[in-house]
Amino acid sequence: MKKHCGRYTVTKKTFVSRSIIRLSFRAEEISKSAIPGQFIQIRVSDSFSPLWPRPFSIYDADTRRGEISIIFKVAGYGTNLLGGKKEGDSIQILGPLGNGFPIPAGGSAIVMAAGGIGMPPLYLLSKFAIENGVRPNSIIFISGARNKSQLFDPVELTELNMDLRKCTDDGSEGEKGTVVDILERLIGNENNLTVYACGPSAMLKKIDRSLSEKNISGFLSLEELMPCGYGICSGCAVKVFPDENRGETDDNRDYHLKRVCAEGPVFKAGEVMWQ
Repeated sequence: MKKHCGRYTVTKKTFVSRSIIRLSFRAEEISKSAIPGQFIQIRVSDSFSPLWPRPFSIYDADTRRGEISIIFKVAGYGTNLLGGKKEGDSIQILGPLGNGFPIPAGGSAIVMAAGGIGMPPLYLLSKFAIENGVRPNSIIFISGARNKSQLFDPVELTELNMDLRKCTDDGSEGEKGTVVDILERLIGNENNLTVYACGPSAMLKKIDRSLSEKNISGFLSLEELMPCGYGICSGCAVKVFPDENRGETDDNRDYHLKRVCAEGPVFKAGEVMWQ
């Protein structure tokens, strides 16, 4: 898939909450080729500080308007710089990058499990699935965070008319509990479903083990530091099981390495050897 690199203009800036921002960019080439689960690399400053660009999952790709959008939480030096951008500013972007999710086609129940900043790629996946003929009410979308202020809750998520389940660790919004808690109650003894998940590594590790124990298919989008973004530095490499050993214990020494930015960020459930 062709990658595009250039300077793109910020067309819209929206505060989803006090610390969560949505930015849209005029990027026609990227919008036409992006698939859910892929990401872009953004150079947040025109100087060499910070040196490396930052990876952001593509939240939306509007081919009619020729725009892409990201949603991110302001949490450090790089995201503070990006959060200071205004409409009309131009910024250097490379993308789309990585391998995305397979698009659901229906036939079984679909569960999206989004923890914290894992919501954006799963929103785009849900949108693509519905456009591909999947009934919105057959998609259960779990969106969770530590508390209400950290919950990614854009209006577009509600407008898709899915079965939306919000949860927070402290119960300040939606059900009290984690994404893993809600998911495990949902799957129970059910195995005719497919789970798509994105979020912190600890969450993904628990989900992966639950899916393996119940023989449920799923796809996990990993979050890793990706200095280059296209497989040159190998700084984001993770251990994966060889196909013949998939599902064995994590201390198995027979493994391969895959780069999250190039072979990922989406991996099949049971593929990653969690540290």
